[in-house]
Amino acid sequence: MTCPFCALEGPRRRVHRHLIDGHADVVATEVNPALGQMFYVIACPNCGGEIRHQVKPRWTDPGFVREFGEEIRMVAFDLLLYHVEDAHSGDHQ
Repeated sequence: MTCPFCALEGPRRRVHRHLIDGHADVVATEVNPALGQMFYVIACPNCGGEIRHQVKPRWTDPGFVREFGEEIRMVAFDLLLYHVEDAHSGDHQ
């Protein structure tokens, strides 16, 4: 598999870890204060498709995102890799 953001190649686990360590900045968080919800958002660099999921309600705890930021990125990148495998299998294997 090839990293969707750079030329690194390797097994899926290695690419997943590389994404967490090397491309953390592509996972954004957005807050909808009217709904009292936070989402993590990541865009596919191949098609621009957006992966967006709600973060657990504890995000209002001041230390939550700091404490669980890596786990949030892990899930976001895992979903991105599933998307890349499913939608762009000819592009990044």
